[in-house]
Amino acid sequence: MISRLETALPSRVTKTTLYRIVGWLLRVYVVSLALVGVYSFLWVLEVAGMLPGHVLSTAWFGVAAIGLLFLVLSIPLYYRARTTEC
Repeated sequence: MISRLETALPSRVTKTTLYRIVGWLLRVYVVSLALVGVYSFLWVLEVAGMLPGHVLSTAWFGVAAIGLLFLVLSIPLYYRARTTEC
């Protein structure tokens, strides 16, 4: 599989770069699983009546704020990368 990626990508991208990208994607996946697990635990606590409802809604606002921050930071980086390549 790695040979197909090597031929499809420019020569400046090495196996080490690909492995680092996969490593970061794996870390992001594990962190997202942990966050979903924590949120699910909070939801179960709310359904059981052990947690006030406003705590869970605050968590939703936090997730939305993090997503918005990611978009705000990634859009200029995307356009910066496009102008650098040309």
